[in-house]
Amino acid sequence: MVHPSQGRPPAQGHPQPWQAPPPQHGTPLRPQPWQGPPPQHGAPLRPRPGRKAWRVVAGVVAVCLGLPAVLAGGGLVAHAVADSRQQIPSKRYLRNLWRNLPVETLFPATIGLPDPGAREAGPGAGRGWTRAAVSPETSCGKALSGDLAREAGARGCVAAVRASYVDDTGGSAATIAIVAFGERDDTDDLDSVLRESRRDERDYGVRVLSAPGLAWADGARAGSGAWAVPDPDTPLLVAVTSGPVDGRRPGRLPPPWGRGEIQQQQDRSPWAETSVGLAESVVLRLSDEIGKVRS
Repeated sequence: MVHPSQGRPPAQGHPQPWQAPPPQHGTPLRPQPWQGPPPQHGAPLRPRPGRKAWRVVAGVVAVCLGLPAVLAGGGLVAHAVADSRQQIPSKRYLRNLWRNLPVETLFPATIGLPDPGAREAGPGAGRGWTRAAVSPETSCGKALSGDLAREAGARGCVAAVRASYVDDTGGSAATIAIVAFGERDDTDDLDSVLRESRRDERDYGVRVLSAPGLAWADGARAGSGAWAVPDPDTPLLVAVTSGPVDGRRPGRLPPPWGRGEIQQQQDRSPWAETSVGLAESVVLRLSDEIGKVRS
């Protein structure tokens, strides 16, 4: 028999897990490779090496030099962002407004009709004009005629851009000219020059810009009118001529309706009023664009 103090041998076929032998009293633990030697009792701690003075000075200098550069860079960025949100009025921009604005703004697809869908609402919905052609030419001599052309040339006409429109009834056509000058004073009294030329010489100041499919030509001009843009930095004049779209020559009524010049002028007067109204409408549109620049 085996004494209980001697333990019982392990049964066959059931291996026991390995256990490390207990440490012997008085024997220090062997340090592992990743561990440093254990600290000695009573030994002073090794002092942490202090920073060298020159490194501290260099860091302070770097901060002092870099901080103003960072602040200056941030200031430039903020200034650029602020400038991008500002619309500073520019006399040079307004003086060249005729070429700074896109064609669709100078000569919109429709004039005088706030709602294009109102065309099907009946004859009382309002009278509108639809663009038929835009000229690529900017020559003052090719766009203007008569006394207006001569006076504009003498005052230093810079450019004249034109577009033709047809009204919604299909009976009238008009050519609108936006005439640019060097100074605002150059446009003074040109509306009077055009009015006198129309009355005395039957010259209507603006040459017709023909459009495909229209018989609209210089010989069909029956009225004209002009308005100057009321802005001191925008030297523009809007001149308009209008007449029958089919090329008929108004003002040649047979007797007894056309016995005198007064009757003939009365036959042409509706187109004169139409021309003045169109010129005023274009000036109002341009004034709106000027207001956007100044706001």
